[in-house]
Amino acid sequence: MPIDVFMTQLSPTMTEGRIARWLKAEGDELVSGEVLAEVETDKATMEMEVVDEGVLHKILSPEGSIVTVGAPIAVIREDDEEVADDYMPSGSGMENPVEINEDVSSEEAAALGAESAPDMHPASVAAHAAHDAEETEELNLKPAGLFNADGEYDVVVIGAGPGGYVAAIRAAQLGLKVACIESTHLGGICLNWGCIPTKALLRTAEVINIIQHSGDALGLGVTEVNPDLEKAVARSRAISAKLNNGIGFLFKKNKVEHIEGYATFEADNKLMVKDAEGNEKQVTAKHVIVATGARARAFPGMDVDNDVVITYKQALAPTSLPKKLVVIGSGAIGMEFAYFYKAMGSDVTVIEAADQILPLEDHEISRVVARSFKKQKIKIITGAMVSSAKNIDGKAVVEYEAKGKQESIEGDVCLVAVGVIGNTDAIGAENTSMKVERNTIEVDDWYRTDHAGVYAIGDVVGAPALAHVASHEGIVCVEAIAEKHPHPVDYGNVPGCTYCQPQVGSCGKTENQCKEEGIPYKVGRMGYGTNGKAMGLAETEGMVKTIFHAETGELLGSHIVGAEATEMIVSLGVAKTLETTEAELAHHMFPHPTLSEMIHESVLDADDRAIHI
Repeated sequence: MPIDVFMTQLSPTMTEGRIARWLKAEGDELVSGEVLAEVETDKATMEMEVVDEGVLHKILSPEGSIVTVGAPIAVIREDDEEVADDYMPSGSGMENPVEINEDVSSEEAAALGAESAPDMHPASVAAHAAHDAEETEELNLKPAGLFNADGEYDVVVIGAGPGGYVAAIRAAQLGLKVACIESTHLGGICLNWGCIPTKALLRTAEVINIIQHSGDALGLGVTEVNPDLEKAVARSRAISAKLNNGIGFLFKKNKVEHIEGYATFEADNKLMVKDAEGNEKQVTAKHVIVATGARARAFPGMDVDNDVVITYKQALAPTSLPKKLVVIGSGAIGMEFAYFYKAMGSDVTVIEAADQILPLEDHEISRVVARSFKKQKIKIITGAMVSSAKNIDGKAVVEYEAKGKQESIEGDVCLVAVGVIGNTDAIGAENTSMKVERNTIEVDDWYRTDHAGVYAIGDVVGAPALAHVASHEGIVCVEAIAEKHPHPVDYGNVPGCTYCQPQVGSCGKTENQCKEEGIPYKVGRMGYGTNGKAMGLAETEGMVKTIFHAETGELLGSHIVGAEATEMIVSLGVAKTLETTEAELAHHMFPHPTLSEMIHESVLDADDRAIHI
């Protein structure tokens, strides 16, 4: 007998739900526990799982239907079962659902607003729209337009890095027809050769240091290690591969078409894609988003050969451990690799042009990391301008000037970690009206370029070149395309994270920035040394620093160095977004014993009210 499927009450207050998406088609086999459909309510989007196994015979409520709880939405049959053509479920709940016509143009779909996609509670939408009206007057916007008015796709994204794939999925959620063009790996540099694999390697380094420095005190009975570089690298590559496959699944789930190949703009608003075999085809779209990411930068004189003078990609998958490693640049990439290779057994020297390592961080935070690295016997040279880095007879020879003297240092390998440069060279930008300067595409607050219907996000639009920034820009971009009234990205509150030990997490202004801008400020500090949780973790190196406006109490900047700094900084970023004041943070109750208590003490210290200092 056929099995009737009814709209399930997915939450205690749910009375009806909208079928946002069927994840199974008629004729598909259903296995218990799989997701059958996504259902929206006014509070959330939830998954309805398969309970009764069989074959999905008929969908009664198409996508867009609003169905009351208990009403039938589908029929299941056994594999070889015959079901009468006029079969309909019996029982209650047969009221006609409210239908939303899905056969509409992309412009109409965008105009549907909250009806066309999982979104906010109606009250939030109204408040958001009101706020948007105020923001619009301050926005820097270029003229809107379409790339191909009759394009097959509503949105085509070039690049599937953290900006591109997120933009593609969000656009699909908004009811738009989406394709994403990617030539190599889904997830881009971040997932495959950056953020993710480095964190796997750094975990190995962290455990090595815990054993070496605290193994005896922690009662582990071991203080020596025998690192296996090959296994550590293999683990990091496996994690990247797993997440790469996960993005492919998300594309299928959200009905994003993955087009494999290289995309280039040609004259007359043509977007061409060439695959690995050299076959070329045109892809048409109303809107095109450039999210082609960036590659490692090398300054003149730095002769990268990917063997002795290398970049992050080779550093992530070494075949052997260099006895001596020279790192040029002490930003997040340089410091993380310096930490990893030192833990694995290399002799490491870091050379930095600025007068402090981690040049973008608060000076006090930088000082703590410098002290820690020196304890780990990592040599640091600041104020040094590198003039050349070359492979000379199989050795990396780096020449630089420091304190008015010409110096030279030799290593087995030199890692060039002096930033990244946008991938704008091979996309045919010259065939568009986009303004590109120094591999950076000029955009407005909605990421529109000067070419109608073409947008750009992520590393190609300039600093900060961070994965989470690219993802956020992608969401804002597509929500603007769909007229969802997004807030523009707040570049004054971007969290910056460095994952060496001690970790660094920061957002907002540094103390020196406040001085330079003439802002009256006050500072609170709390060290890790007296925090009970930090003692228990054997992680007593570090501090929390909070900066407030001296007159209004506004949180201007937050800076943490020490264990789990990259996790703790999130709460202070949220506080800044919510415009939380010093008084409100001081009033908040922090749990004990936690590392987060140091945030509270730092806030109190800004007003000379700290308890545990």
